[in-house]
Amino acid sequence: MIRHLQVFGLLAVFVGLGCWFTWSSQESPASAVSLSFAGSRDPAAIRKSYDFSELDGLALSQATKQRLIAGAKLLKEPSQVGVELGHFVVRKGSGEKMFACNKYEDVILEFEGDGMAVAGQKPMMEVEGECEISADINRISPLWIPVAKILGEPVAEGEFDFRDGRPIKVKFANVADQWPVAWVLKSVRLQAPSGESLKIEGDELRQYIPKPMVLEFQ
Repeated sequence: MIRHLQVFGLLAVFVGLGCWFTWSSQESPASAVSLSFAGSRDPAAIRKSYDFSELDGLALSQATKQRLIAGAKLLKEPSQVGVELGHFVVRKGSGEKMFACNKYEDVILEFEGDGMAVAGQKPMMEVEGECEISADINRISPLWIPVAKILGEPVAEGEFDFRDGRPIKVKFANVADQWPVAWVLKSVRLQAPSGESLKIEGDELRQYIPKPMVLEFQ
């Protein structure tokens, strides 16, 4: 009788262990996915070389500007052109790490057009959109310029407000009879609600990207 009870007890233990392992194997993948997703939006998850939370002053300014511009890329689609910038991490006043797009609200790009000047001034285009973290946290989501829609509009100075998808504002100045075909990047600015900004232009811009970044309206 005692022997039968021992065998029954061992069977119960094995059954219990089997059930536990089955439940555990079902739960683990979901937990892993959840943890991975949460970690992917954590500033600590960014590539270490893009974490500038330990820098201050001139070193911080140079590192952020270089990362912002050195990581810039032009993306082309049939009806639009995108400008993607490098992303990075800085430090809050409290000492905690934060993404650049959590500090700066807007991205503002300024281009100079290759075309006939108006009253001695070259055509200018300013593109403004929200600073958003890309699916790859090492990059800022591209600002998409709706080229096809712009070319479909009469040539005019002023602001165009596009709200199909991600909202974007495009302002033009010194344009004449036709839209310039080529636009050269002249400055990049990240703007914070507090009024603080990070701006790269002129010699600094040429220092980080020696070859001009040219956006084409075609």
